[in-house]
Amino acid sequence: MKGYRTYVVSALMALFGVLAMTDWNAFLSDPKAGAVALGSAIIMAVLRSITTTPPGVSSSDVEK
Repeated sequence: MKGYRTYVVSALMALFGVLAMTDWNAFLSDPKAGAVALGSAIIMAVLRSITTTPPGVSSSDVEK
């Protein structure tokens, strides 16, 4: 994790800011919101499962 801790903390702070600014009543009243979140999660999991390199590493850095 060396070098990535600052990115993680920064991303968490940004996420907190977005969550604090979100109008949750308007967001959750949309029936499509859950379906979009579920679909996004499934697509991300499928794409991650078909990649061959570890996260954060380019394909040229991986030994063949």
